Amino acid sequence: MKYYFLAILLFFPFYHAYAWTLNPNTQKGFKNNEIKIFIANTTCSGAGFSTSRYVDLIKNAVEDYWNKVPTSALFLKVEGIKDDIDITGDTHSSALNKVPANTIVAGCNASATDFDDSSILGSAAMQCSGSTCRAILILNAHSSSKLPQKSDREIEAVIAHEIGHAFGLGHSEYQQSLMYYNTSGKYQKWLGDDDIDGVTYLYPHESKFDLLGQSLLGNCGAIAATDNLQQQSFFDYYSSLALGVVFVFFIYFIRRKLKG
Repeated sequence: MKYYFLAILLFFPFYHAYAWTLNPNTQKGFKNNEIKIFIANTTCSGAGFSTSRYVDLIKNAVEDYWNKVPTSALFLKVEGIKDDIDITGDTHSSALNKVPANTIVAGCNASATDFDDSSILGSAAMQCSGSTCRAILILNAHSSSKLPQKSDREIEAVIAHEIGHAFGLGHSEYQQSLMYYNTSGKYQKWLGDDDIDGVTYLYPHESKFDLLGQSLLGNCGAIAATDNLQQQSFFDYYSSLALGVVFVFFIYFIRRKLKG
């Protein structure tokens, strides 16, 4: 009997509690793994840097975080400043209307409506209709913004966090994750396991192991997003336990047949 108990325990490594969530507004990602990022032709002086410097900060954020995940096919391509896009004074919804289909636009804004709290360093909004998605990333360039007090590395982490929202991720409950829900006073130097799990789910590599035409890793929007983090953990736990029990009975049946 001890061998059967051991067999159940062997299934526990497959149990994994996911704390990442999808963007609650879209619950999916972009249709393509390569996503272009344009920078709006708006001033970022209130944030403490020039628009051209903003391009460099975004490039660093992309390369240091999201473009180096080996288990994900996501590739963010920073295209530079797009002269015909100006989001000065725009709300997130009006700025989204200026974003080309299936791209992300990053900009700065001094809007007191969007950034009425100086501790809000940035924000992002994503919108999808059918297979077409677009997203806007805006940094706080209000006169009271705390971004000028931050180092370049801290700003890059803020940008990387907002880019995560822009391509489809929600918040994580794990403090060691870049997508942790509270970034105030926290500088995340690298992606956590939870961030990697999330981006891998949204943008997986082509799997060689397909089941009934569906990748084992799933695909964009294949499951409903939920902020009830314990629900997913509960399901994973008892699924693993059930598999262990089935395996034990299988071994028991085989041993009975061999003895017979």
